[in-house]
Amino acid sequence: MREIIKINNASYSRYEELLSKRDELCKKAFQYYKAYMREFGALILEVFQIKIECIKKKKTIEFYQAAINRGDPVDRDALDAFITQEMSEYQRQFEDMIEEQEAAKQSIVISETDVLKVKSIYRKIAKLIHPDINPKVNGSEELTDLWNRVVIAYQCNALKEIQELEVLVNKALETLGIYEIEIDIPDIDSRIDDILQEIHNIETTEPYTYRILLEDEGLVAEKKESLKLELEEYTDYSKELDGVIEGLLSGGVSIIWQMN
Repeated sequence: MREIIKINNASYSRYEELLSKRDELCKKAFQYYKAYMREFGALILEVFQIKIECIKKKKTIEFYQAAINRGDPVDRDALDAFITQEMSEYQRQFEDMIEEQEAAKQSIVISETDVLKVKSIYRKIAKLIHPDINPKVNGSEELTDLWNRVVIAYQCNALKEIQELEVLVNKALETLGIYEIEIDIPDIDSRIDDILQEIHNIETTEPYTYRILLEDEGLVAEKKESLKLELEEYTDYSKELDGVIEGLLSGGVSIIWQMN
């Protein structure tokens, strides 16, 4: 068993306790976000999709109106290029949201026993290679990579992965010749204050605060109704924009189609 040597840090136990609490809150926030997306993700995607459709139509109207003001015909290729450029960031966000929704749907809910096993293994690994505990981690690409994988496995409650990572961590430490972990944190009281602030920020902001919504069936129902109403409003607005575009076209906007 590797030996952990604590040097000049009477506040270490408090520091370690707060690190564990912060990391546990980060994990819970991650899990609440997954649960939020499972509950509301499909409706959120529908709303965002109709929103970007409306933005696309407004950009098209903007392009048409600029051509009218100049007295020029609308170049269809130029319009397509303009819309593609203007909508690229919205499209990227939409694709990211789809990936997050799929990930949330596929996330596995495990037993409380296995959750405790994950937590226990995580704490053992954290004592060895948590970057805020072992400064040697930041100087090792291998340990940094392993730590990042451990965090993901911990947040996702991936028992098999974190069990395998525990073996890999110990092997890496052995290969690097690290048999004793010396812990010397001279500014530990300042770090404790910083972690307390981080804990406060996590507990008072989204996605951690989603738990209040998710634990109340009435609030869940209200949220779904609100999203449905927003979807209806944007659908109606999209139809209005279609009417504006039709009006511009019927009012004399001419389109140039480039032949390839």
